[in-house]
Amino acid sequence: MKNRKLFILLALSIVSKWSNAQTVISLKPEAEIPMKEFSLLVSVPTTYSNELAKAVSPEWEKTIARWQKEGVYVYSYAFPGEGYIIKGAKKQVRKGVVVANNTRVVSNIILRAEDFQSALKYAAYCPILKHGGVVEVREVPTRSRFPVEQ
Repeated sequence: MKNRKLFILLALSIVSKWSNAQTVISLKPEAEIPMKEFSLLVSVPTTYSNELAKAVSPEWEKTIARWQKEGVYVYSYAFPGEGYIIKGAKKQVRKGVVVANNTRVVSNIILRAEDFQSALKYAAYCPILKHGGVVEVREVPTRSRFPVEQ
């Protein structure tokens, strides 16, 4: 009888510890804040040269390293060359870029931030701003609305 009570107490102790461990593992940190993704559409003046782009490149490398250190950088890509424009009901195609206010879009940067204010703070680090560039910040819709392949 004494051994049976001891066994039951030991079993309950093990189950209780295992159950508590499972609970601790599944809890999220209280300070965790959901992050959203933001797109930084980078535009340069139409007069922006390849030489200037090369000169500004080290500034971009430092900026991206800073974003990576802060854990907000997702990815980026540049498209400095010309593309194709399809226009109108007749779907006319021509080689070129869309120019607005004497600027053209040359890259896209995806960052994570808590809200628009934080995203704007990160966007203000863009070195292109010192060279007449423009950065448009937009929130990226959540991807959970689309089917995800596994």
